Amino acid sequence: MMRIQLSLVIFIIFSFKVGFATDWPQWRGPQRDGINRWNADYKELSSPFLLWESETIPRGDEGGFGSAVSDGKCVYLSIVWHRDVPTSTRTISDLFLRKLGARKINLPENLIEKAESDRLSLNPRLRGSKLEDWIEDWLNQNLDQKQKMVQGDLLASRFRQGKIALPVSVIETLHAVKNKPFASQDALDKWLDEQDFDTSIRKKISESVPPTKRIADDTVIALDLTDGSQKWKTSMIGSPSGRSSSSTPCVSRGRLISVGSDRIFAVEVKSGKVLWDNKLDVESMATSPLCFDDKVVALVGKLTAFEVESGKIIWSNEQIKGKAASAIAFKLGQKDVIACNGAKEVFIVDAENGKTLWKGPGGGSSTPVFSNGYLLVHSKEKDVGLIAYNTNAGNVEEAWRFPKLTRRSDSSPLILGKYAYLVGAGMRSCFQLATGELVRKEPSKHDISSPVVSGTKIMAFEINGNFLSVIDSNPNNFQKIEGYKINALRCTSPALIGNKIIIRKEDRVACYEFR
Repeated sequence: MMRIQLSLVIFIIFSFKVGFATDWPQWRGPQRDGINRWNADYKELSSPFLLWESETIPRGDEGGFGSAVSDGKCVYLSIVWHRDVPTSTRTISDLFLRKLGARKINLPENLIEKAESDRLSLNPRLRGSKLEDWIEDWLNQNLDQKQKMVQGDLLASRFRQGKIALPVSVIETLHAVKNKPFASQDALDKWLDEQDFDTSIRKKISESVPPTKRIADDTVIALDLTDGSQKWKTSMIGSPSGRSSSSTPCVSRGRLISVGSDRIFAVEVKSGKVLWDNKLDVESMATSPLCFDDKVVALVGKLTAFEVESGKIIWSNEQIKGKAASAIAFKLGQKDVIACNGAKEVFIVDAENGKTLWKGPGGGSSTPVFSNGYLLVHSKEKDVGLIAYNTNAGNVEEAWRFPKLTRRSDSSPLILGKYAYLVGAGMRSCFQLATGELVRKEPSKHDISSPVVSGTKIMAFEINGNFLSVIDSNPNNFQKIEGYKINALRCTSPALIGNKIIIRKEDRVACYEFR
């Protein structure tokens, strides 16, 4: 049934006459803007079908959230591939704390005390819709909008658990020793006995901390684009970094360049042979390398340019710090420049030497987009929101901004002709590119994933990647045409190659073909 539904949606989107792009070599596509370009003179074609699915590929805590790329011959994926091995030590890790439900509450102390007091005094007969109404009222009366957005789900979960939720004091104590290994099971039990924990909680923790430790390999794999068979797989010993390692590789000059757990490296696309390997001083990176001329640029602690051929560092910019945002390249006048979000600002640097040419409000992990002389940035700062800069006069000037308070700011924006789009952060919105005039905005459940464009249709994952939404980009309409069950990996983005669409699912990669 799912295959039939997906066939229908791609039938709607991808009917065409000539001229598909034949590769998707890096994050957000050939021009780093999410757009697959072709001559959009449409006619009806036969429906596409599921061409292949790969073997199981780990994700999330086991393998991150990187997206697939392709050179038109193979599909490539970069993974920090985790596994557990036996050990005598015991570690209260991030992963263990999440599975235990020991999330820290980041609220003022007086609010935490009130929430805990009210949780413990809840009538156990308060259930179902009445409990949900009570929770909603409590959140509205006690939290401001930002607190409710960031911490509301956590408090609601604790209220639903009632008296069985882990006490805040226990959670704080566990986080104080997070990721610090105990020498043995006896050492862990001795420490637990010294804590003022309820007996049942001590027992649960003692029995639940695994007798294993995590190790990881920085892995890249190549799958044949025609049938999904594995062409090669290359692995090097890495560092366990969990879900934070979510980089998408890039293809350039016969090389696949990848950011691993604590390194950036290149392999030969034909064989997977390692060509160069640079260890880094930072771990758990989500930045996706930008392949630009003879360079590869990545935010690996600081924005750094490497030679594609050798991996030698060309330049680095100490002002631009982070490990999640990804850069883009474009021309500012006659100069090749690179733009990238930092912590609280967006920067433009000289592509040749990395020197800062300009900086302005921005910041976060979203990838900017440049088109028609405008730089469009999705910022994590609520007073900035979506911001556009006009470069048509030869300098960089703020054109407009759309401040917003949203929980997520990871999705990357789009520019199509005279319009700017934000499909993410819990909304679908369309703006006049030059003026920022809001054309259409409606709530939706688009979250972290960045959208892509096929012809005049915007494709975006919705409801944690469970559905593929197809949106008409026409500002006079700007409606969701269809939504189809697809079970994509929520933080990833599709790759469009020729007459194929590549989607990373929860546990594998899938390729659909239309003819």
